Amino acid sequence: MRKKALIKVSGTVQGVGFRPFVYRTAGRFGIKGYVKNLGDAGVEILAEGTSGHLEEFIKAIRKDPPVNARINSLTVEWQGSVERTDGFHILPSGGTGSGGTIPPDYGICSLCAKEASSVGERRYRYPLTSCTDCGPRYTILEEIPLDRKNTSYAKFPPCSECSKEYRDPADRRFHAQTIACPRCGPKYFLLDVKGRLVPSPVETAIERLRAGKIVAIKGAGGIHLSCMASDDDAVAEMRRRRGREQKPFAVMSDLEDLKKYAHVSGAEKTLLTSKERPIVVLRKKNSARCLSDLVAPGLDSVGVMLPYTALHQMIFSVIDSPLVMTSANRHAEPMIIGNDEIIRQKAADCYLLHDLEIKNRCDDSVLKIVNKNPVFIRRSRGFVPSPVDLKNPDKNTVLALGAEENDTFCLLKGGNAFQSQHIGNTVNLSTMGFMEEAIERSLKIIAARPDVIACDLHPDFNTGRLAAEFGKRFDAQVIKVQHHHAHLLSLSGEHNLDEMVGICCDGVGYGLDGKAWGGEVFSLKGGLIQRVGHLKEQPMPGGDLAARYPARIVAGMLYDSYEQSELREILEKLSFRHGKKEIVVVLRQLEKGVNVQPSTSAGRVFDAVSALLGICHERTYEGEPALKLEAAGNGGRDLGFPVKIRDGVVDTSALLKAVAESVKKFKTRDIAYSFEKTFATGLAQVAVEEAEREDIKVVGVSGGVAYNGVFVGTVAGHVKERGLNFVQNRSVPCGDGGISYGQAAYVSAL
Repeated sequence: MRKKALIKVSGTVQGVGFRPFVYRTAGRFGIKGYVKNLGDAGVEILAEGTSGHLEEFIKAIRKDPPVNARINSLTVEWQGSVERTDGFHILPSGGTGSGGTIPPDYGICSLCAKEASSVGERRYRYPLTSCTDCGPRYTILEEIPLDRKNTSYAKFPPCSECSKEYRDPADRRFHAQTIACPRCGPKYFLLDVKGRLVPSPVETAIERLRAGKIVAIKGAGGIHLSCMASDDDAVAEMRRRRGREQKPFAVMSDLEDLKKYAHVSGAEKTLLTSKERPIVVLRKKNSARCLSDLVAPGLDSVGVMLPYTALHQMIFSVIDSPLVMTSANRHAEPMIIGNDEIIRQKAADCYLLHDLEIKNRCDDSVLKIVNKNPVFIRRSRGFVPSPVDLKNPDKNTVLALGAEENDTFCLLKGGNAFQSQHIGNTVNLSTMGFMEEAIERSLKIIAARPDVIACDLHPDFNTGRLAAEFGKRFDAQVIKVQHHHAHLLSLSGEHNLDEMVGICCDGVGYGLDGKAWGGEVFSLKGGLIQRVGHLKEQPMPGGDLAARYPARIVAGMLYDSYEQSELREILEKLSFRHGKKEIVVVLRQLEKGVNVQPSTSAGRVFDAVSALLGICHERTYEGEPALKLEAAGNGGRDLGFPVKIRDGVVDTSALLKAVAESVKKFKTRDIAYSFEKTFATGLAQVAVEEAEREDIKVVGVSGGVAYNGVFVGTVAGHVKERGLNFVQNRSVPCGDGGISYGQAAYVSAL
């Protein structure tokens, strides 16, 4: 008996070879009808065949979709009448259905990599080789559906040979929207500093890299600056031009070469070689000669990514040394995507660019293994715009704007939380412009109109002002979410928890009392969030100056622990910009309480220890003192510093005093490690006691300090010893990049 079914599929089903897959599957089961993309990123299938074949056809679609496809829902509507149709066809796009999502960009697949490196192949040494399983998607998309006419490739009509592949069901580029070749596709070219074309672009760029020059290289989601990572002079010049004195650079190399300078575990190798090709933070080898110390000064780790385009593979087929590969934008500005813009920057000695327009800029994603789990530092290329599940979605559409630094935004529609690519520091007006542009495009692609706008509680954030503007524009409710509540809800949201105790530690967040919070313990129960513990409130002399120059924090934290003469003796061994004169001013500020801001910040405590141990005296990038402290403490032994807690408040002054009194007795490595261990133990004890008191079974950590392996491992161990479950962020960053998701989860929990 013949039947007919209208099938609608939602999920990531456009731009991943889903229609060709359906076409071939229909052929296997003798199904007639059609498949087409819908205007909401879903797919519609009209299928006619015998009852048994239709059931097998639908079963095959559910069970074995293309490698990059993700089916969220598949609905079947059985049709009353049956008309014998001629064959099975891929029809032009149109109509709407149950919705869908856009795939991210993926690294080059093994077949394309082999093709681009094989003499005699049509795409031999073609830098932009891709197929239905790999290459750009999100970064080239203007609007949905994901058809070639709606992408940057619209300007590059396929040649006759590419058109033949496109129409051939047996070819892996059957209906590949990015199909191209050297004859018809986008092309790379090389410009010198005066904007003149240089012959043999890729080969010449490689020669200049080897000669110690800085080369701008346009990739998938933006433009990198590159130089030889083994060349001290080249790396130093890169730092001078970018104004980045200490912030670590990421590097790119092939898998075998990176083993010369970094330790790679099985889990890290899996991340590195995944289709997303993220940057992975790895432990450096002490004997590495192919990596300049200037790449990641003061750190025992380095961010590494493998080649993820045919161009990158061409470069590393010749160069057997790592390359610095860092974003070309200036500090706090959006990633550069325009050819004219990078040339105006004058940051490179030559420019290896292509003529394919990047529609959506997308920085490299960054992950780190923490407590044996991969954790996002930055979730961007390779992952965005794939949604993150939210188990208890709000009935409204929510636009959450995040905080300020390392910002993202999040669109919550149904059960899908579409977290944006890395936006950056929204103090910068150009970054705010990028954010607004990205929001507008996302609203268009996702076909969303927000009912609720969520933002940080801080009264002076630019994102708060933008929330007010969007609230008026969309006649939407604006909800302000406390910073650390958002960290907590990012945990409960992704783990589908109604009850938990959360330790939320970072640099700073605007507290409910108007003070600077940053070392907090909360309980979530019965829909209520309660602050049940925190770090001792410490005076920050000079406010923002203390955040930049942590010797000031040492003075504030130890002010009541020593006599003035003893304290001066300690401070005079530290680095103050204006020497003893500044120490006098700082102590006077503390005495009189003038320009002294109270804070429970965990980040500032780490900064103080870093300064006291002579590890870092000035914060030139976010988290620098804490990162260098972690590096200094790796491999240390526990000295057993005492943990002092009173009424849920961890006494960080007592802990810092223990550090100060250990300086002359023990190795820096052991002191740094012991501080991290004791700090974590104190907060873990507060959290576990609250969980046991309220019969809550889960304790977790979030916030920037949750990237510290000793901190997370110590808390996790303490929690598990007491028979409780431990959670950490896995799907979104635990730093401020996850705040927008937490804000969306907060609104859903109301």
